[in-house]
Amino acid sequence: MSGSLPTLAGLCGDHRVDLIDENVEPIDWDSLSSYDLVGLTGMNVQKQRILEILLRLRKLGVFTVVGGPLVSVEEEFFEGLCDVMFIGEAETTWPEFLEDFARGRPTRNRYQQSKPTDMATAPRPRYDLLKADRYASGALQYSRGCPFECEFCDIIVIYGRKPRTKPPEQFLAELDDMRRAGFHSAFIVDDNFIGNRKKAKALLEEIVPWMERHGYPLRLTTEASIDLADAPEIMELMYRANFRSVFIGIETPRLESLKETKKFQNTRGDSLDAKLARIQNAGLDVNAGFIVGFDSDDQQIFEDQFRFIQDNGITLAMVGMLQAIPKTPLYERLKREGRLVEDDPNCNFVPKQMSRAELRAGYWNLVQRLYAPEAFLERYFKIQQFPEFLQRRAAICRKAGEGKRLPTLAYGLILFWSLFWALVRDGSLVSVGRIYLKYYVAHCLGRGRGIIGFAQFMNRCVTSWHFYKFTREATSGKLQTYNSG
Repeated sequence: MSGSLPTLAGLCGDHRVDLIDENVEPIDWDSLSSYDLVGLTGMNVQKQRILEILLRLRKLGVFTVVGGPLVSVEEEFFEGLCDVMFIGEAETTWPEFLEDFARGRPTRNRYQQSKPTDMATAPRPRYDLLKADRYASGALQYSRGCPFECEFCDIIVIYGRKPRTKPPEQFLAELDDMRRAGFHSAFIVDDNFIGNRKKAKALLEEIVPWMERHGYPLRLTTEASIDLADAPEIMELMYRANFRSVFIGIETPRLESLKETKKFQNTRGDSLDAKLARIQNAGLDVNAGFIVGFDSDDQQIFEDQFRFIQDNGITLAMVGMLQAIPKTPLYERLKREGRLVEDDPNCNFVPKQMSRAELRAGYWNLVQRLYAPEAFLERYFKIQQFPEFLQRRAAICRKAGEGKRLPTLAYGLILFWSLFWALVRDGSLVSVGRIYLKYYVAHCLGRGRGIIGFAQFMNRCVTSWHFYKFTREATSGKLQTYNSG
């Protein structure tokens, strides 16, 4: 779910606003010409789709505005494609634009705030305008900015290195709004939730009693840096506040590559493996991001990444090729070195220790290996090596009233039949279905009996099938792909 859509809607005052999210519904093109203006936002990975939409809107003659991460770093790309661009944050410029528009037409085609948003003045997002039943999770935000300086990252370019936060009472009010809108899970989409540890701790101390008062209505997840492992108090509070998982930018197990890209926070203290184990034993499932293509990477990196991900039980591993995003320190360095390739959306630079073709081939081979059903489930069942994780997860689920026999069984059966018919339609019932059955018998009926239930296992099988099918279609050319970095 896009967190920017309900946030912008909250800035619109008495104007009528409709939200369209292509993740959950198609665009009704016939209706768009009836609107006074259409706004569009998107990230680097959505560049091609954004272009398609803008070209079609131009044909319709609709007044079009664009904002978000992509236009903030690639203004030139949008020249002539839209009427107005918003660069960076828009809490002050969007209302200003609406006033200009209401008076006739804006006199500017570019709006940019003169200073960062004071998060205490950010509006309450309009979660009531979203179709909550179509989302697995909602999105809300506590802070913007990250104190670190990773060379490839555009976050510090757009939002800066000083984390800015909302007051706890403001954030709790947004949790209330999300709960009332019908969401049961929420992703706190901060660039780094613990960018300011003191404030993060203070917020968590408020979320814990909120969860207790309301019966743990929202399962939470967020993004944080690996030094979370060195903050036991914060991990304990996250667990008590019903955080189920955390996304961590690990990027690579290679020390040289981490130093090269200035991700020094991943190099301090003990090993990445030890840090991940501490986070998992605190009751938090770890999802993580990885990158291949650093200057220190040779052909061996693909095997190193695979082994690290498998050995640490990171079920959901988001792997990407290094991407030089405009305005980032990486982009400027590669530009100085003459290594940029501007016409390739998937690999826009020349690697040092392999060709671009070798990087692409190695990347897709790695992704295919990671999301083969056997490899996916091997990572998933690594969780049994962390008994503290299992005990703590079971305890918080009981507090949240999850695991009641009949509703849970019904949910599991729904997933089972959905997956069964998906495998039948794909012709993979035997080849893939037998793998799921083998792991269920071995881990849920055998040595892991009672630890991972039927519904929980089916949920992971459905996730596995999604990623397996996606990677298979992407590598076969059935899907158009774009590297987000």
